[in-house]
Amino acid sequence: MLYNITRLRNVSNLRCVFPAIILNMNRTYDLNLHCFLRILVTVLGTEILFRILSFGISFDLSLYRIIAFDFVHAVIASALFSLFPHRIQRLLTVILCWGITLLVLLQLQFKNYLGNYMSLKASIDGAGRVMQFVQPFIFSYRPEYFLTVIPSVLFALFWNGKHFTKEELHLSPLLLSLALVLETCAWGSVGEADLTSVYAHPSIIDTAVQQFGLLRFSMMDVLSLGDTAEVEIIMHEEKPEETPAETPVPAETVIPEETAEPEKHRVFDDTAWIRAEESEEDENVKMIDRYLKSRKITDLNAYTGMFKDKNVIYIMIEAFDYMAIDPVLTPTLYMMKEEGWDFGNHYTPMFSCATGESEFVSLYSLAPQSDVCTPNQYAQNTWNESLFHLFEDSGYYVSAYHNWKDEFYDRRILYGNSGCPVYYNVEDMDYHRIQGWQSDLEMFELTVPLFINEDKFFTHYVTSSTHYPYDSDSVLGNRYLDEISAVHPDYPIEVKRYLSKAMELDKGLAYLLAQLEEAGKAEDTLIVMFADHHPLRTSLDTLAEYTSELDRREGLNEHRTPMIMYAKGMEAQKIDTLNSTYDILPTVANLADLHYDPRFYIGTDIFSEDEKTVYFPNGDWITAHGMYIAASAEFTPYTETDEEYIQRKNEDLQNVFGISYLIYQNDYFEKRKELVHPLISDN
Repeated sequence: MLYNITRLRNVSNLRCVFPAIILNMNRTYDLNLHCFLRILVTVLGTEILFRILSFGISFDLSLYRIIAFDFVHAVIASALFSLFPHRIQRLLTVILCWGITLLVLLQLQFKNYLGNYMSLKASIDGAGRVMQFVQPFIFSYRPEYFLTVIPSVLFALFWNGKHFTKEELHLSPLLLSLALVLETCAWGSVGEADLTSVYAHPSIIDTAVQQFGLLRFSMMDVLSLGDTAEVEIIMHEEKPEETPAETPVPAETVIPEETAEPEKHRVFDDTAWIRAEESEEDENVKMIDRYLKSRKITDLNAYTGMFKDKNVIYIMIEAFDYMAIDPVLTPTLYMMKEEGWDFGNHYTPMFSCATGESEFVSLYSLAPQSDVCTPNQYAQNTWNESLFHLFEDSGYYVSAYHNWKDEFYDRRILYGNSGCPVYYNVEDMDYHRIQGWQSDLEMFELTVPLFINEDKFFTHYVTSSTHYPYDSDSVLGNRYLDEISAVHPDYPIEVKRYLSKAMELDKGLAYLLAQLEEAGKAEDTLIVMFADHHPLRTSLDTLAEYTSELDRREGLNEHRTPMIMYAKGMEAQKIDTLNSTYDILPTVANLADLHYDPRFYIGTDIFSEDEKTVYFPNGDWITAHGMYIAASAEFTPYTETDEEYIQRKNEDLQNVFGISYLIYQNDYFEKRKELVHPLISDN
């Protein structure tokens, strides 16, 4: 329910189709009852098996809704097929039933392999990732997935293609009328469950698939192509006090002189912003203005400016997991965790384009649009509020590096529109190419000399050494197997290969620290390390067995990953505050005392007193008060919490994804580019 769609498609009222079919039935052909039964049993059987494999066994309203939808699908398909001669009917029925079976198999494996279901809007990016690993994609199918072929196989074996007699076909009007009733009831249950927006614009794919079934989701996914959702933002009554336009306050952060305690409040002059909103004609842009201005401004705190004018190296580590941190095999990672700031309650929500969208969240602190690959879809937008821009505006040398080509994500375009003038990928450097993913050690060796002598630098790295697969041979996956076997002889081969890749990363970090030390910048450089996602194609049981810090099977802990901040000589801390990828940008901006407006970001400075919320694209969320699972509408309280709080947080989640969508669709920061930086500071 991220988007409240007020303009629903006519096709959602499929019940309008039935009266016309009923009136014309006797003028054309009768509905083939045998065709109907085969489609119904095959579709329904396949859908139920898919549901059990994906979500487990449950007898809730969504199951009965899916049964109703599939009955309607079978009636419509058989009615349409009845317009053709018997042989064509038979062929079309076979194609439809096996097509649905193959769709189910493909979606199950997409979820298993990439961590998300496929939608047409994101299918090009997903297909591109799969094409690079066709063999492991095929051979990593779980045997239980093939249970979904049983309905089609049974009918292929036992259906003899016999016509039903005329006496048996008088049920056609009854079936069509029943389908009309079921469609009406199912549609009514969608509205009662507050799922109309998810139905009409199925951007929360997991929820849409679970609530409506794979076939109905696929239909609505096709019909939503090229559509622009209408978004309603829920404005809560309690709003921060707005500074009157006639008495503007200074734009910069105000810290009174000669006081022991620094002033806690950030204060901004919104006069120009208010005038821009008043003169704006586009209602969507006005809605963004109103929502952002209404958000709470995070106060200053004891950590504000702790790393002011210091260098920052911002590293998104591919598949960074607790399994990668070993005191013997990855001593640099272990040291940085133990001697730095260890954020032990960090979550990494996974989106449809896992790596690209986690990076997007870390650089912009906005919620990705889950039915497209957001960094590619909106690479051409203007991103004045990005972390790159914040550092560039503060006089830093800004650069970014990645040891693979721009095959999956348009980083060069996106970075260029985000304030990062220098970007090198694997094709821009003289890498020694190896089979599989490239060496992080070599990336650091080639790129550190490019920025280390700058006065102040912000450097962004996207690593790749620890990328899957771990269940097949690769140069880095096999490079350190002997050393690993000497320490952990009983580890399974996929864990050993993951550790081998992590050892290459560890050697790269050791090189980086040595170069900072040699340049005399080790104490003046903050290194921030976080994950794009947990290791894909690694079972939850494996993650749990080799994670000693926490129970990965509990709640949403599959998405708990390490986050570490390290600078030589800093005081070691174990930080248990709940946080996520959304919160990294405002936290770093506060530590570096950059001129930023917290209202532009979904995340919250981790060191602030404001509530932190982890938002997941399927509607789940976590706060210090508890965990909410959207599919079952189940809330697990950590503290005493009332229903009003749960409703408020669900509305917040709707707002977070809805306002992000509006920002992307309207290229908001291009429209407000004259305001973003003066609004933040005139200095």
